[in-house]
Amino acid sequence: MKSTYLLLLLSCITLSVKAQYVQGDINAMPQPSMNHDFNTCSSTCNLMYAITISNSFLGDSVKIKDESSGTLYSQDINSTGANPWYVFLPVPIFNMVITDDQLSAGNANFFGPLVKVVSGLDTAHNISNFYSNFVSSPCLYGNVSGRVYVDYNADCSFNGADVPLQSINTSSYANLNSPSVSSIGAGGYSDANGMYNITVQETWMTDYSVYIPSNYQFIFPSTACSPVVYSFSTLPQSNVDFSLQCSSNVDVQCYAGSNGIIRPNIPFYLFPTVSNTGCDVASGQLKLLLDNRVVFNPILSSVPTPTISGDTLIWDYFNLTNLSSGGYWNSFFANVHLTPIPTVTIGDNLCFKVITTIPASDLNITNNVYNFCLPVVNSYDPNFKEVSPAGAGATGGIDYFDDSVLNYTIHFQNTGTAAAYNISIIDTLDANIIPSSLKIVGSSHTVTPEWIAPGVVKFNFYNIFLPDSTSNEAASHGSIRFEVKRIFPLAIGTEIRNKAEIYFDFNPAIVTNSVLNTIEYILGTSELSTNSNQIKVYPNPFKESTLFVVDAGENIPFNFTLTDVQGKIVKSIQGINESNFQLSREGIENGIYFYSISTANIVLGTGKIIIE
Repeated sequence: MKSTYLLLLLSCITLSVKAQYVQGDINAMPQPSMNHDFNTCSSTCNLMYAITISNSFLGDSVKIKDESSGTLYSQDINSTGANPWYVFLPVPIFNMVITDDQLSAGNANFFGPLVKVVSGLDTAHNISNFYSNFVSSPCLYGNVSGRVYVDYNADCSFNGADVPLQSINTSSYANLNSPSVSSIGAGGYSDANGMYNITVQETWMTDYSVYIPSNYQFIFPSTACSPVVYSFSTLPQSNVDFSLQCSSNVDVQCYAGSNGIIRPNIPFYLFPTVSNTGCDVASGQLKLLLDNRVVFNPILSSVPTPTISGDTLIWDYFNLTNLSSGGYWNSFFANVHLTPIPTVTIGDNLCFKVITTIPASDLNITNNVYNFCLPVVNSYDPNFKEVSPAGAGATGGIDYFDDSVLNYTIHFQNTGTAAAYNISIIDTLDANIIPSSLKIVGSSHTVTPEWIAPGVVKFNFYNIFLPDSTSNEAASHGSIRFEVKRIFPLAIGTEIRNKAEIYFDFNPAIVTNSVLNTIEYILGTSELSTNSNQIKVYPNPFKESTLFVVDAGENIPFNFTLTDVQGKIVKSIQGINESNFQLSREGIENGIYFYSISTANIVLGTGKIIIE
């Protein structure tokens, strides 16, 4: 920043335009007031018309209208009978504020509509409103530029099969030490080559950051090649590239949810979904195997109508990918209308299976099949939340050692009387959840996610135009599905709760049910080895000693080895001849340990134990 600018706090230029527009009794003189404020690095313009009406009378009127459309901008009535009558009326300016980076040859150019002044039978036509203010000492600006692209070969350079990303809103945020402005933002969209160029205010700037929309953090993790945010203190800066690297190329997975709890002979909807959380495109088939106690209605199901083969519904899907412009869209979502047969009773379970094609490059083939059952119970709230695994019992018990993901699905339905234009869902993650682990794995509609606070995610369904259930029940449903990881380990009895707030346009929030998981340990948890020999441990965790029950078959004697989390052997017992043996914790510190039971040739089983 140049020192001469510190001496100039405010530059103010007021320009009075002498042009007059006369017609009959009307004399109109535009009077723009234009100012430049060095603190804010901007010029402003306000426009008034000084109007004189000669031969005026009580109740006389004057109006300023748009010349072409006749839109009324301002008006007044002579309430005193003054003659001549003097009136000041405002006229809009299209660009009332112009920042110094928008100057043209040093001028801040303002534009207002072409107007007419009307009073009785007189009309002053075609009054032009263009005004220019010369700024003698504008603020300084610099540029930051770079490219946004997918770095497929992870070499931090744009080459080979790398793909430029177009229309990405790259933004900057500058901190200022101006007496009146503490910060300012600017941005621009990347072009067809992925290139962007942002003009950043340099005068008053202390530092600034450059970043891409937060929803891309859900697709591309921060890497050494491309942090989520770049920070600088000087300008200009070039080659500020967002070299985005996919966490996976293809990971196709399938899932299905319903629109609530199932009742006998009452129709419900099932939503089979296939998603690709990778960057490469995936195409294939999605199959839904129906329980033989439901009746499928293709007319009330969503388009496209599936192919039907016996008890299996089949859809074709194409080009699923996380890479899309303006949103996070990686799912094929179907809507299936089903009715349980009358003989289904409360307490039954309707069971289904979802299968999807496994691409050759799929990174995880274990999530290409999804089996689930729906209990037949009572009625439901159409806006609700579910968690998988649901856990055991009313507390949703999940095993202490189970460090797999928690999968949350939020279902919503428009049960109003008109279409919902925009829908937003705010989900505050439990304190025992790792926010950075959140991954969206399915969505019924295009969704733009963002972090609005630490651990608080907002899913935005812009321009969803979700029909109401009366007009189109089948299309009135939607959902968002995401998975997270919990902090590990957590103490026995720790509760993990989650609920969501659903906003339909400007209506108050609809709060879903709260789902609960509790960290528990179930005595006798079995861990199976590859050859199906079974090992049971009682109790686990333990303080003094624990009992191992080994179904070793003919594999006796066997050996026992206990290691700590760093792989160091802390106890070894050789030649155990009994299927039941007791382990004493004597000489072993509290903590988590791993055991292995084996013979000279095979491993009978492995597992974890806790010593308290």
